[in-house]
Amino acid sequence: MGVLKADRYLTDQLSGVPLVLRQEVVVMPVLEEFLGIRRAVALWESRADAELGAVHGLGLSDFAALHHLAQAPGRRLRRVDLARQLALTPSGVTRLLGPLERRGIVAREEGGHDARATYAVLTRSGKALVKDATETVTAIAERILGSLGERERAAFAKLASL
Repeated sequence: MGVLKADRYLTDQLSGVPLVLRQEVVVMPVLEEFLGIRRAVALWESRADAELGAVHGLGLSDFAALHHLAQAPGRRLRRVDLARQLALTPSGVTRLLGPLERRGIVAREEGGHDARATYAVLTRSGKALVKDATETVTAIAERILGSLGERERAAFAKLASL
């Protein structure tokens, strides 16, 4: 258990439960684990961004958006649905897609009968880019996840499904 300052603990001889002698904030192991996971993911993302940027001119968030579009029927999604899949706000997905639209990788389409709906559509050049970048991201994922044991990978898979 992490302890701030010089807190002292007594252990109840019967239960083994630590008892705090002074009233201070204690960093709990679950918080340390959570922050450690956050740090690991940030490091992985940073490494992936660097490699994807050098090879394809994309970041991992860009790739994730392109991947979802490539998997969608007709290679198009309503922007709000793409935002939901990426765990972004609608304005966050707009900021993400702006540079991809300017590069001609993604196009914006109106929703037809629903004037409020706009779609993000993977262009022909976007389809080729995501195909090439998928190989790179798969290699990155294999390097990162390949370093984990089966139980660790299962734990991350469970987190991803939350």
